[in-house]
Amino acid sequence: MKLPPLNALRVFLVAAEQHSFTKAGETLHLTQGAVSRHIQTLEAHYGLPLFVRQARGLALTPEGAALLPAVRDAFARIESASDAISRRSRELRVKASPSIASRWVLPKLTRFRNLHPELTVFLVTVTAFDPNFKSREYDISFQASISKEPGLIYHRLRSARFVPVASPSLFQDKPLPTPAEFRNYPLLHPSHEDPFWAEWFALAGESAGGNPEAYAFDTLDLAIVAASRGMGITLAEESMIADDLAGGTLVQLSDIALVTDWAYYLIYPQELATLPSVIAFRDWALAEFSDSPPPATP
Repeated sequence: MKLPPLNALRVFLVAAEQHSFTKAGETLHLTQGAVSRHIQTLEAHYGLPLFVRQARGLALTPEGAALLPAVRDAFARIESASDAISRRSRELRVKASPSIASRWVLPKLTRFRNLHPELTVFLVTVTAFDPNFKSREYDISFQASISKEPGLIYHRLRSARFVPVASPSLFQDKPLPTPAEFRNYPLLHPSHEDPFWAEWFALAGESAGGNPEAYAFDTLDLAIVAASRGMGITLAEESMIADDLAGGTLVQLSDIALVTDWAYYLIYPQELATLPSVIAFRDWALAEFSDSPPPATP
């Protein structure tokens, strides 16, 4: 059976709840005649009367009483879904690793907020990557990657470049060590399994000796913080230590930079490519974090 007009059902709901065409018209900003016409349309659709006039106002017929709960529930569901969609359009869920979140995003997030005060940003900090965004816990992601998954849009931000850094306090009054002297100090590893120190020493022309006092961490940020506290020498990603170098909490020990096969990307699903909040964050992030200028907008 063909569904009745939605507007007529809305008028029916208000009139049934208020027991008056006049009050329904005032609520809906319609004339009493317009309300009556909507009800007549609905009654013609069903071929049955839905209201009867009584001394104290309108009353529902049995058919009208049977229709009312379904109409009320349907409009409540529509209103709830509409509110959720409207609220969702003002939200943006951004995923980043703890290191990128603390070293890149947080220091500059106020700038995005100033540009787009209408958006609420939820920053999700997890290291795992859902390549298909199946969990839908986030809309857009900062991710270090060496491969690309289908169904996702990738915007390259920068290569991953690692340089050795340490706190000046680690050396006290001694000169800064040469690469050959790094093994005399604890070496801090940005992760438990990375080969970065071995690769960096090979690049510097030095053999990598083991160090029983070395530490390994789960995140780049922890390794950088440990280095700033004088715990040893770490390989830090270049883009994450500008403030530390400028503030003197870290000093760079060599200009030799290990450029890995990894690169940092901004990633989001193709189906979200036209979402205004994603577009706004994408344009801002490319301007803030990319090591090359963004392409001109056609």
